[in-house]
Amino acid sequence: MANEDLAKQVMQALAGGDRTRAAGLLRAAGMPAMRQALDQFKAQAENERRALKALGSSTREAAGNIETQGARVHAQTQAALQALRTHKHPPTVEMGEKPGSLRWVMIVLGLLALAAWLAFGGL
Repeated sequence: MANEDLAKQVMQALAGGDRTRAAGLLRAAGMPAMRQALDQFKAQAENERRALKALGSSTREAAGNIETQGARVHAQTQAALQALRTHKHPPTVEMGEKPGSLRWVMIVLGLLALAAWLAFGGL
């Protein structure tokens, strides 16, 4: 139990950047406690290495899944764009139609608006 506390104290000192305090704790504990604490450090490092290795493989799998999903979305987007490009839209202007053929409607509406404004006291 005391060796576990020593290991925690040394790890806290190292995490805080205080190497001299960590070395002092190890020296004060004596050689057997130091060996046991170092064994705990090695075991913890091995556990972290295993965890990182497992995390790395799951990360690679996730990246592969993301790449395949990205490729699928890209293919669907390309197919949708191609469908939009090939879709035949009805023409808005027929061949032979004179440009501005409804211009007279706008002129008449403007004149009617002017007449209504003048008739109802616009001045």
